[in-house]
Amino acid sequence: MSNNKTKNSICEEYYPISMEILQSFPKYRPQVDLFIFKEDIAQLYPVAQKNARLSNEALEEITEACKQGILFVSRSDQYIYVDLIAKQAELVLFNSNLLEAEIVQILFQALEMRLTNLYEQPLENYYTPLYKDVMVFCEYLWKDPNHINAFLPKITQVEEFNVAVHGVVSLIVGAWLYFAANKEPNRKNFERLALGLILHNIGLSKVPQHIVNKTTPLNKEETEKYQVHVRQGAILLNKFGITFPATIDTVVQHHERIDGSGYPTRMGGDKISEFGCYAIVVDTFVDLLYPRHGAPKLSIMEVLAKMAKDSSLPLNLATILVKGMAEKFAPKA
Repeated sequence: MSNNKTKNSICEEYYPISMEILQSFPKYRPQVDLFIFKEDIAQLYPVAQKNARLSNEALEEITEACKQGILFVSRSDQYIYVDLIAKQAELVLFNSNLLEAEIVQILFQALEMRLTNLYEQPLENYYTPLYKDVMVFCEYLWKDPNHINAFLPKITQVEEFNVAVHGVVSLIVGAWLYFAANKEPNRKNFERLALGLILHNIGLSKVPQHIVNKTTPLNKEETEKYQVHVRQGAILLNKFGITFPATIDTVVQHHERIDGSGYPTRMGGDKISEFGCYAIVVDTFVDLLYPRHGAPKLSIMEVLAKMAKDSSLPLNLATILVKGMAEKFAPKA
């Protein structure tokens, strides 16, 4: 077997590290085992053990091996390097050796982490890294919109649901819906919709958390306090310096309804923007899939059936989502 074929087979179990990703690891104490590919024997040999301090000589050897493309990490350490790369999510755009499943996990984890930080401290300096990672997500999908299909299984695999996960799942569902509904997608529109979808519930950071996390139905007073999150979201967008009308509409209109039964302004029909319509459909889907405040837990097919009967939703987008998700998640015969 040639050395190239050997390296290809090695890549099934080991991951070749780029310089950008190597530099994301702690410099002298890598948190993963590192291996160098020896051309003369066509095998890997260990050069560093996880959490063991490197000498200057070992660091030079590792750096040179990385430059040559012969430095590897075991894919069994995926959970470690995914966690590290998630803190610099833009690295997924520069490395062709990452598996698609690894990229999905890195971006999901990065976005959830950034959004969690922003919910805890809704300040501009926490918004900036989130915006950066949302643009990485958009760039990855813009290169090939079919990548969104690899993200879809994540929406039914969430182990612990919270407001940050709600935002990331909404982003994924909304991205799929945008590409499904547009034969000629517009990049700026896509990016601004994506930003609005992940931020659409950011106003909940200003609502008492005992109301946000309540597991039984809200009373009238609690409902009024909860619904304020839409207006609070608009205020926060202004604080973050977000002026895109598409993003603002996505945030402020996600609880409106076509028949005028929504809130906060009870606008309906053509008064709701295109981006508001996306937000309504996506937020409804995610709310039904991951119910709160005592609502019943539904299967994804039950969610889609309920949405199909809801005349308050934007018909065109709701139909596309219901049909498309049914095709992807219907039980196989």
